[in-house]
Amino acid sequence: MRLTALSIALCWLGACALPGVPMAGDAGSAADTGATAGDAGPLADGGTPEPDDYRAGMVKRTSAGLFRVVLVSSDPIPQDLTEYTWEIEVQDAQGNALNDATLVAEPRMLEHGHGTFPAVTEGVPTGETGRFTLADMDLFMAGVWRIELRINNASDGDFVYFFFLLDS
Repeated sequence: MRLTALSIALCWLGACALPGVPMAGDAGSAADTGATAGDAGPLADGGTPEPDDYRAGMVKRTSAGLFRVVLVSSDPIPQDLTEYTWEIEVQDAQGNALNDATLVAEPRMLEHGHGTFPAVTEGVPTGETGRFTLADMDLFMAGVWRIELRINNASDGDFVYFFFLLDS
């Protein structure tokens, strides 16, 4: 579902309460994880880390170091306001692709206090061990987007953030 021009205008005015999209500071929302700078998330002073420089194959470790996440590809590359498709590989801490993981993405604009609709994108296994496709993530507004990737397997769960600045 696409947001209308009125919805986007209301977001600019700070009235982005979309059904099913938690606002910053809502109990249980990703915005109040209390994480620290770097891969983990917001800075202690409430700011946002510098946006990532996109490179196909870029790797980040999850917050607790349980997993490695490879952003294999992004179509298009993170710069435009559009729907994105990412290919992700989830690995264990040693770099071995996981065959029992699940993946969920939650894009959010922390400065504006909103996410996307739908609020999350489920990772769909590609058939290759540890690989997932995240399709149709609608990053519809200029600014810094934080894309939280939540990984779970049979015994553990962890998360990692990617930050991208979209400007056109």
